[in-house]
Amino acid sequence: MKIHYPRFIITCLFIMGCGALWAQELYTISPVSFNTRECNEFSAIPYKNGVVFCSDRSHNIFITRLDSLNRPLLDLYFVRKKENQKWGITEVFDKKLSGNFHKGPLTFGKNQTTLYFTRNDASSAGIYTATFNGNSWDKITPFVYNEVNAKVAHPCISADGKKLFFVSDKKGGYGGFDIYVSILSHNQWSRPKNLGPEINTENDELYPFYCNNGKLYFASKRPGGYGGLDIYFSKEINNKWLAPILLDMPVNSKGNDFAFWSDSTDRNGYISSDRNSRTGLTDIFEFNMNCPVLNEFTCKPQKKNSYTYNFSEVRTVNTDSAPYRYEWDFGDGTKARDLKVNHTFAKPGDYLVQLNVIDTLADKIFMNQAGDIFPVRNNEQPFITSKDTTMLNEVIVFDASEETYLPQIKDLNYYWDFDDGVIAIGKQVKHKFQEPGTYHIMLGIIGLNAKKQPVTYCSSKQIIVKNSSSQ
Repeated sequence: MKIHYPRFIITCLFIMGCGALWAQELYTISPVSFNTRECNEFSAIPYKNGVVFCSDRSHNIFITRLDSLNRPLLDLYFVRKKENQKWGITEVFDKKLSGNFHKGPLTFGKNQTTLYFTRNDASSAGIYTATFNGNSWDKITPFVYNEVNAKVAHPCISADGKKLFFVSDKKGGYGGFDIYVSILSHNQWSRPKNLGPEINTENDELYPFYCNNGKLYFASKRPGGYGGLDIYFSKEINNKWLAPILLDMPVNSKGNDFAFWSDSTDRNGYISSDRNSRTGLTDIFEFNMNCPVLNEFTCKPQKKNSYTYNFSEVRTVNTDSAPYRYEWDFGDGTKARDLKVNHTFAKPGDYLVQLNVIDTLADKIFMNQAGDIFPVRNNEQPFITSKDTTMLNEVIVFDASEETYLPQIKDLNYYWDFDDGVIAIGKQVKHKFQEPGTYHIMLGIIGLNAKKQPVTYCSSKQIIVKNSSSQ
């Protein structure tokens, strides 16, 4: 029997109640095969050689366990990934964790011997821990900062096990659900600290995930997104959280996107979304970043393109007697008189450069000494066109098309690394820096040579970001 809820319970999403390399796409997104058509799957977390996730599917083909509002219970499930990268059979994660309440999402502590998970019924929600005894999970214990009159949920623990992020609608926040953090010190969790107005808004902030590179990902329904819940990330610099950055499509969509998890490279992982559903059901999606790791390229500082050349002629006619003089015509509307001259062209191109002998009395060409097409070219390299100095939070344009010159390469793809955790794709991109300092911008280009083999190039440029124009 098909089941559809007009509103999800608090553990299940907080959504309804709260409101290819050459394709030049930053991410590839695809649904996992263990999704179902008539149930919700979300919040995938790697465990051993598979993933644990949340679902309201039934344990038993004859019995569907319901909560007090007659909704199927959410439970934790495990699915193994086989050697051929296909998924195996889904099974209940651990029956000892089951019961007449909803479970999930969850996070694993260091060494995956402790787990933190949300457990709730229709009226309350809290975080609980369990310990692995070698065979199963036991010693289920409530988190010390669970509250009777508030919901506490969506735990995420840092890789070192010292920071526990979670969400709560407790009093004193900024509205709806806020993200909090508790610090482990001397085997005790500190009193939770609200992450502040840089992260939290009057809307709901949900599903925190703290990557080991220092990025905090979370879902929010704040204005300015693509629609529904969207995934953002921020970083804490000098005890201050930077303004959250909205992830681009296709990670985000016009639907609800949440429960972001990525591996240690921050390039592969899982999200949950209802983007493909007409009934509001959610699925789990795998994502992979298409952008190459530019730090692995041989990335050299870009050379400044110069269009200045020395012109001279060794074959001369006798001009000792007036009125003859040498005159260079550079084919760009400018001329210069002398046997040896320097000239700067305005831009690359093919110029007809001629050396003429001028009869100054008649003011006309006496004879043409030499002439040929002179090619003016950029250096063969990716080239970053942008300001050298910018202000904090100023939107600046980075252009790779203006002076990049790789004449033997076709089907170019452009990749940017802004040295602040942000990566982009395209010939021309916009970016703003949220912290002052010196940044080394990298532009990587992948294209095909004459043999249709992939080749890579990379250039870097230094950008100085100032707090104010007086610096």
